[in-house]
Amino acid sequence: MKKLLLILFALGIVMAPLVSQEETSEESPFATTKKKVQLWKGEVVGVYKNRLWIKVRIYRNQRISKLSLNEIKSLFADTKEFPVYQKVTDLKQGVLVVRDTVWEEKHINKKNQFIEVVLVGDYKPDLSSKMKEITTDAYISSYIEEDFFTEPDAFFKGRFTPPRKTVFHPKDRKEMVLVSRGLFLYGQGTDPSSDSFNPYYLEPKPSNLKEIPSFYIDKFEVTNAEYAYFLKQTNTQSPPHWIGGKYPEGEGDYPVVHLTYREVERYASWVGKRIPTEWEWEKAARGPGVIEFTNRDETLGYQIIATKYPFGDEFDSLYCNTRESKLGKAQSVYELSSEGASPYGAIGMCGNAAEWTSSDYQLYPGHHIKNFSFGKIYKVVRGGSYSDSAKNSTASARSYGGIPNLSEDRRAGFRLVMEYRD
Repeated sequence: MKKLLLILFALGIVMAPLVSQEETSEESPFATTKKKVQLWKGEVVGVYKNRLWIKVRIYRNQRISKLSLNEIKSLFADTKEFPVYQKVTDLKQGVLVVRDTVWEEKHINKKNQFIEVVLVGDYKPDLSSKMKEITTDAYISSYIEEDFFTEPDAFFKGRFTPPRKTVFHPKDRKEMVLVSRGLFLYGQGTDPSSDSFNPYYLEPKPSNLKEIPSFYIDKFEVTNAEYAYFLKQTNTQSPPHWIGGKYPEGEGDYPVVHLTYREVERYASWVGKRIPTEWEWEKAARGPGVIEFTNRDETLGYQIIATKYPFGDEFDSLYCNTRESKLGKAQSVYELSSEGASPYGAIGMCGNAAEWTSSDYQLYPGHHIKNFSFGKIYKVVRGGSYSDSAKNSTASARSYGGIPNLSEDRRAGFRLVMEYRD
């Protein structure tokens, strides 16, 4: 029996396994979803009598080096025989029967650290092999099995990075909350005399629900101080109700109010956002309004979960600054109760300050109420204000502004939205 010295240098992960011709000819590679992946490989560099010696060198940048030392040792402890292959043909010549192992830790430099293991054992040639004695034209290696095919759904499950629930806009540094995409039930279904009546409210289905892509919306309304900064940066004239060109002292964190639609447009253009549509505003205020489910016959159904207010169906003056709160003025956006937040985390979407949307004041599909204001002259205003009643401050309540035009009607304040790009 000859003694052999092998030095195993790490070669990283080898995706294509080195297998014998006998193994590859047994069945189609597509007959199984498993493949062999080489874990490490060693080459014979010396041949001696009586004993076979193999030195395995494991580098720190190898896949195997991610394992702890005990885990690496277990790879060799659990296996007592390793196939020996010929370099040129990759044919199996025999096996190494391990009798002893010796571990050594080496440090060449910080980027080239490695561990060596010396395997001591006997070489046994295969009976069918024509090479009864080992030369330096041989190597040993170890393999593991991995899936080479995974169903796409299984592969991507849990692998995507979910969008952040909140972000801070790079220009105005306002916190924005995510409103996730999906079908949306708008309006209300109990009062046909109202412009917010949705004739299909009680029979939701894909044909009469709105598909709203994901977007971010300002968590708080734009404040006096934020609007004043915009005016300074753009050298724009302040609103006429700001006496001396300044907002009332101590009200920097109050929502800016009494702005025209065109003024809000200019601010949105400057900051790089846009005015929300009334669908986006309402969804951000009350949530999707429906839950999709599958019936026993595999058809889709929809459960209505829409609420009157961002915080539920029951009005609470502590959560909504309206006429019923008896405060008589707007409050700091940061002092509004977080209990009155919308399902997505937006604050102040009930009362305090009315807000412009970019939607034309149109009749809802299927509704037949008549109003001279319907058309593309006016824009929808949402949310109600401190001077509005609770009834006019629901999440579905609609008002409008633009009389005599959108450049003169100082109707509301605002918050903005930003697209979510996935």
